[in-house]
Amino acid sequence: MNNNQMYDWAKTDTSFMTRYKSEADAVYNTIDYHTGPENKRELPCDTCSMAAKCEAGFLECAAFRNWASRGDFADRDVARLIRGAK
Repeated sequence: MNNNQMYDWAKTDTSFMTRYKSEADAVYNTIDYHTGPENKRELPCDTCSMAAKCEAGFLECAAFRNWASRGDFADRDVARLIRGAK
C-alpha cells in the first residue's frame, strides 16, 4: 500500500467522526476556526498579583494548571504551588 492509498484509507475510515447536524456547524473547532476550550471561569491570571512574574519566568500555579486542564479552579489555588511551566 503506497502513501496515497494509505491516506485515502485513513481519511475514509475516520469519516464517521466528522458528522455534523448542519454544514454550518462543521466549520467550528477545525484547523481553520478553533473556538478553544469551554471554560467555566475566566483565566485565573487576570486577577492575580503574580501574573507578571509568572509571565516573565514562564511559571504556572495550581490554579492555572487546573483551569487549563478542567476549565475551573479553586480560588485558594491562585498563586499556590508555583513551578516552571511544561
